[in-house]
Amino acid sequence: MKALWLVFFVLLPLQWVGVASTPLGELRLHQIALLGLAACIAARYRLRVYAPVLRTAAVFVVANVYMVVVIAVVSISAGGAVGGAAQLLLYLLAFVAIAGHVHQVAGGREQSALPVLGAAAAVVCLSLLVGLSVGMLVNGVNPVQVLARSVAAADPEIVQREVFRTSFAGFGLADDQVSGNLRHEIFGSVLLAMAMSTWAMRVGRRPSTAAVRLYRVAMVVGVVLLAASLSRSVLIAAAVWPLLSVLRSLRRNELTRRQVTLLLVSAAGVVVLLLSGLGTVIANRFLTDTTGYQTRAGNYAEALSALPEHWWTGGFDTRGASTHNLVLDTMLRSGFFAALPALVVLGVVALAFGLLVAHVHTLPPALVPVVAVLALPLVRMGTSGGGSIPPVEWLALAFVTGVLTQWRRSSAGGPAPASVTAGRREAPVRV
Repeated sequence: MKALWLVFFVLLPLQWVGVASTPLGELRLHQIALLGLAACIAARYRLRVYAPVLRTAAVFVVANVYMVVVIAVVSISAGGAVGGAAQLLLYLLAFVAIAGHVHQVAGGREQSALPVLGAAAAVVCLSLLVGLSVGMLVNGVNPVQVLARSVAAADPEIVQREVFRTSFAGFGLADDQVSGNLRHEIFGSVLLAMAMSTWAMRVGRRPSTAAVRLYRVAMVVGVVLLAASLSRSVLIAAAVWPLLSVLRSLRRNELTRRQVTLLLVSAAGVVVLLLSGLGTVIANRFLTDTTGYQTRAGNYAEALSALPEHWWTGGFDTRGASTHNLVLDTMLRSGFFAALPALVVLGVVALAFGLLVAHVHTLPPALVPVVAVLALPLVRMGTSGGGSIPPVEWLALAFVTGVLTQWRRSSAGGPAPASVTAGRREAPVRV
């Protein structure tokens, strides 16, 4: 599984590379990686291995199965294809398979995968940097010049249009599929890899000095990449992690000198960004970048005007006027009875996140990044178009489900987690 995970992390951020057209849509490199990983895991284990994660995510899984059936029935009734239902089913099966494997890793039964998971951030960051460099070279993009013009004009749209969108062109996707918005999922994979690495480094056997150094460099590079992404949704999700860590320490009355230092360094970094002009670009992305907000408002207005006619049976094509809201887009496309399970899916994830945040002071430190990464699918369910959960968010949900399933079992007196069965560090390395 080590080699499989390594290949997966290499391919995960290369989401602008189209491979083939299928009845389900354009098949891209990261989708092949996700489904291939899930298929290999499914072939590795017996069905009973997945029972614990299915119990943990029972409501989530049942709601998605119900949604698959409703979407398929609505599509067939309208004389259309069942591609949307088939795609949802494939991602749901991948979710169960990967969650089952992560549960095995967390339980100490797949210890060989931990070092690769610990290196996830480094591999994803390196792959993305190489991929973007190739894209810029092929398409003649000079990122330094573009960034200088963006800072001079305090306009984030320049970076989005002339760095990301231009760099993504020419790698197998149709012109109408190449968009700067691809960066949301690309940099979402960076945030997820950082959380996976942090969890893996904090459990299991003591990592080597080289592994710790590689991890620290990858985390710094990851933070820089997230800031450069100018993705509002990913930056909001990323901000949850340090806030959750500080909240846990405050609730436990154990705010450390290291955390205070990190907070001061972060504040100093914000000041430096503002003085350099890059911070103004990022701030304008949230506060005065009206292009995205106006487009979203127009889409909402068009979609809501179509809602009275389509709320019951669906049939509205959201590709041209997506609200970027999982529940509303699902209702517009497939009707009320598909929107109900979509609402349950959103509610289950939100409730789990809220309960974990409320009890964050009772959680071990290794679980903080795991809980924090739940913010990514939550934010993306309200900002991702098409009425579906994107692949990166399925992976995030699978990772969280697998880890939390083992934690719940060990807390209830079940099998010990990886950090116990592998020998917990007597003097934990600070990572």
